[in-house]
Amino acid sequence: MLKNPARLRLAGLLLLAGLLRPAPRVHAQDTMPVTGEPIDRSIDVAALTYDFLVDARLVADDPGAKKFRTLQAAYAAAPAGTPEKPTVIGIAPGVYQIPAPAGATTGLTITKNFLTLLGLTHNRRAVVLADNRGNRMGGGDAGGSSNGYVVMVNATGFTARNLTFLNYCNVDYAYPGDATKNLAKRSATITQAVALDAVGDRHHYENVAFCSRLDTTFIRTTRSYFKNVFIEGTDDFIGGGQVGVWEDCEIVFPTGSGVCAAGGIAFVRCKFSAARGMQFSKSAGRGVALIDCVMPDTAAWVRAKAPPRPNLFYLTYRTKNSHGQPARITDGTAGEPTFTYSRELSAEEARAFNPWNLLRAAPNGTIDDWDPANARAKYEAAGAGSLPFRLALNNGTDPAAAPARGGAGAAGTGGFGGFGAGGPATPSIRTGSTTATIGATVQPTRADQTITWSTDSKLITLSRTTGPSITVTGNNPGLPAYVPITATAANGLRCTAWVFVEPKFIAPPTLAAGPTLSAPAAGKISVAYAYELAGREDQSVITWSVCDDAAGANAREIAVSRGHAPLKTYALGAGDIGKFLRVAVQPKHNISDPGPAVFATTAQPIAAADVTSTTVAPAFRNFVTATNPDYVHGRWTIFGTWTSATDEKFAHGYGVRVGSQGAQLLYQNDAKTGDMRLALTMTPEKTEGSGFGSPGGSEDGDRVQKSDIYFKYDPRTKTGYALRFWRTTESTKKCRFQFFKITNGAGTPLDAQQAYTGVFKPNTEFTITVTGTRVTANARNDVDDETLSLEATITPNDFGGAGVSWFGTTPRGNSNTYSRFEITYPEVAAVRR
Repeated sequence: MLKNPARLRLAGLLLLAGLLRPAPRVHAQDTMPVTGEPIDRSIDVAALTYDFLVDARLVADDPGAKKFRTLQAAYAAAPAGTPEKPTVIGIAPGVYQIPAPAGATTGLTITKNFLTLLGLTHNRRAVVLADNRGNRMGGGDAGGSSNGYVVMVNATGFTARNLTFLNYCNVDYAYPGDATKNLAKRSATITQAVALDAVGDRHHYENVAFCSRLDTTFIRTTRSYFKNVFIEGTDDFIGGGQVGVWEDCEIVFPTGSGVCAAGGIAFVRCKFSAARGMQFSKSAGRGVALIDCVMPDTAAWVRAKAPPRPNLFYLTYRTKNSHGQPARITDGTAGEPTFTYSRELSAEEARAFNPWNLLRAAPNGTIDDWDPANARAKYEAAGAGSLPFRLALNNGTDPAAAPARGGAGAAGTGGFGGFGAGGPATPSIRTGSTTATIGATVQPTRADQTITWSTDSKLITLSRTTGPSITVTGNNPGLPAYVPITATAANGLRCTAWVFVEPKFIAPPTLAAGPTLSAPAAGKISVAYAYELAGREDQSVITWSVCDDAAGANAREIAVSRGHAPLKTYALGAGDIGKFLRVAVQPKHNISDPGPAVFATTAQPIAAADVTSTTVAPAFRNFVTATNPDYVHGRWTIFGTWTSATDEKFAHGYGVRVGSQGAQLLYQNDAKTGDMRLALTMTPEKTEGSGFGSPGGSEDGDRVQKSDIYFKYDPRTKTGYALRFWRTTESTKKCRFQFFKITNGAGTPLDAQQAYTGVFKPNTEFTITVTGTRVTANARNDVDDETLSLEATITPNDFGGAGVSWFGTTPRGNSNTYSRFEITYPEVAAVRR
């Protein structure tokens, strides 16, 4: 490697750069307003060696001397290294812009193995790799978007030292000692703006800072080691890959709160700073271990309500809050505080979470004794180089098989339980009939593979207490129940498998009478039946359909039972007029499967006089969610994927959740109507007012993130009006709302008026009222005082249809649930009266 030509010359360069004088207090990105940025005085800059030099002060590149003005040019010239001799690119102090080449979405993509980027400084903030592009803010092209990746690494053996990865799309940067190099943010509105995307194995980051806001880094490596690293972000800004170790690092939430979305990481002696609270995961998923860390006073493992019965534990050991007291980390941020996800490690278990043990091989890989922390001598001598640090639950068919997904803790790479992510979906067994096999493997594979199984419940029997897998048999004489089974490794590390144990099922009850249908009365029709339950609970599965005749021709399901509650009464609507109603009853009680369906059909079609209400208000508990593209008067046309959802906070406890982008619920009303009113209750999974996973727009297009609420609309011809709303790049807490005219499926703004509000939060109540030529939209939520008020003038039409479309993305955390959709026609109701 090329030695620096002379210590004196390098010292002179550093003096010119202002880096050997007393360091000023740095307030870059407002992340460290009290302590300033620490400078690592232990680094002897003059002793640093490198193969290629990057220095922005050069007049021109000098390839023969391996000196370049830009990092991009140096990388193009540098060969890949080897584990024994990595290729080192030394970078002199300065700001190095890394814009994306034409047609690309990433500034610099590194694919050469065993490459090191070495800042020639003891102040990591003085060597800056920067760009300022983000999603819908310079990232992508006119027809799309990207997260504005500054650097993307897809290589083995990558190392970065003494520098900063910066995406200043939404953040100002104060350069130490030279205000002329300060960088001004593109926009104060936070969008996805990635400083580093890391893929590969054996990544080492030391004395490095990662600065951005949303999605600062995507760490997706097999193994990674972070030492003396500073990272800031608002949401989704870490990741983790298969296994990572962060030692003596600082994780800062500059806006005071957020979720770091970290998993598979052992944080050792790290400090987390969030004035208003933080979370590790958006939904129950991959775990972390906190060893001797400092946490903010308010912290949770999961954003929102944590699902019950976790497979994994988020692990802690001697972790304190800012007052030096044991940290109390709740399961989730919603509901009554619970602490089922946390587990304090014993001293013996905690010994496993050292960098030598965690990183000397991939979790299931060959030992290559990677030791970026130089920790081998310390921990190998203490017998801490082959200790269990994970348990991977599986379905028991093959102990080496990849773990199954599912359960409260399922997500992420590797499916690890105990320290990692989740386990198998909760199996269901039935006493006297079905059993379940559950297996587990210990990681690393070089560790003692002994697994001990245990349970405190008498409702199940385990086939054995030790071994790679067990068979679980039910002994449940009563009501169905969830039962925990603990898998424990040799050092005490453990995770939990849950089994749903049902009692021995008997034959379903036999109908003694019925089913019979009542005559329509008060706008409803009911089914009656009788059988001997012997004190058991009636859980009959009842399905209602409309047919063209009494023989059941062209049956279409219109309502179904859910939640073990038989749907004995059906409210008649406009779509039932002229149709025969058929009911199917599958006899069932709480310890039986449903029996064969028995049917009853009305003798006469439903008459118009039988329908007493003009209000359309589907009971979402019983709503048929299957796709149905037919446009039928009085019926719902359904496009895309919808699923039934239940939550005590939903209107009436049930709703329908959007499961695919572009899904639609459309009510067809062929009758000529005048005034109308819509009342909807919606619960977005984005809780802070942005509603959608990413900024969208008002323009048409199946992949432009937005949503429509249709009124005075004819779904068949795709013509009428809509209230359209979307997330913009202006804010992560608000949406824009505007009335649109829809003609043959194409939308144009009704006028220039828009509302900009953060009203779209859990349980937002929308009302749209049409009176003559005037339409108003109002909304409120049950979270804060944000509201919506919008008014416009329309050209009246005779349409009475309505509906919704959701063109936002739908992964968990991005979708929307509709729990009320009520349509009323005041003029028609007045005539009825």
